[in-house]
Amino acid sequence: MRGFNPVRRIALCVLMLAITAVSLPLASPAATSKKVASALPGATTNGATHVLGTSALLTAAIHPNGKETTYYFKYGTTTVYGSQTPTLNAGSGTGKLKVGQPISGLLPGTVYHYRVVATNSAGRSEGRDRTFATIGSKLKFVIPKPVPDVFGSPMIFTGTLAGFAGANHHIALQASPYPYLESFTNIGLPGITDRFGRFAFRVANLMTNTEFRVVTLDALPLYSPVVTVPVAVRVTFSARSSASAGLVRLYGTVMPAVAGARVQFQLLKAVRPGKNEESTRYVTQFSTAVKHGGRTFSRFSLVVKIRRGGRYRVFVKVHSSALVSGSSTRTIVLHAPKK
Repeated sequence: MRGFNPVRRIALCVLMLAITAVSLPLASPAATSKKVASALPGATTNGATHVLGTSALLTAAIHPNGKETTYYFKYGTTTVYGSQTPTLNAGSGTGKLKVGQPISGLLPGTVYHYRVVATNSAGRSEGRDRTFATIGSKLKFVIPKPVPDVFGSPMIFTGTLAGFAGANHHIALQASPYPYLESFTNIGLPGITDRFGRFAFRVANLMTNTEFRVVTLDALPLYSPVVTVPVAVRVTFSARSSASAGLVRLYGTVMPAVAGARVQFQLLKAVRPGKNEESTRYVTQFSTAVKHGGRTFSRFSLVVKIRRGGRYRVFVKVHSSALVSGSSTRTIVLHAPKK
């Protein structure tokens, strides 16, 4: 070694370094990619809770993977989202962290998409898209079938504004009288629904069949279905014993004056219950026609012999599109002569 050439020594050292380098294991691209991926935050979108008509709580699980991590939620009515929550800190822990953020200002009865987004120094991760539906439904008017009103009488028009936010809503009643050629116009003062969405309007002195509807006083008004309230003729009914034994004079008036109306004197009788389970019904015993009485009313009168005693009423059948048939509110008990 005493005569060893320095140049050879350097070459030998270089050769030994090269052999050492070849013997060391090299990191593969897949291993490098896996190391980077493991540093990304974990983001799992969980379910929505506390869902109401206009608000909800979005929840998720975040895994910071030891790096300072932030997160937020994207949400909207489609997978384009369009809205997001504030960005919050999830820390730098090494375990999963359950998180949640409230959202509000939602539409009732609507399906929403949402997903969580987490970010740290290694990059960004998104949880899968999930959906929830807010409580409630679109507003709609529910109006029961009206019963006939009596000519010249006040009428109470009732209904409900159903759906979310139907309570304490400003509304108005509109009407168009027969022959329904006039535009709907507001009747009386506007009203407001109660805490259950219910409402009631008092209409005075109905004189003819009338179409009604209710409208919300909003920038984009909501209209109820059109409901026709029939107006029945007003009928009075009286009875007086005739001078002839066993005869009774039945008489009364009809308002307004109606030409050609038929007057039926009806007896309340017990019958076998049918589909509607009614055990009684009125059966016509005598009839006559109305006569002229005055400018605003008609008369009727008939002398009869009562063969069947019981409770009687008068039913007046009209043939007018502006009014409907009606019966007397008063009933009279009439007795048959003793045999």
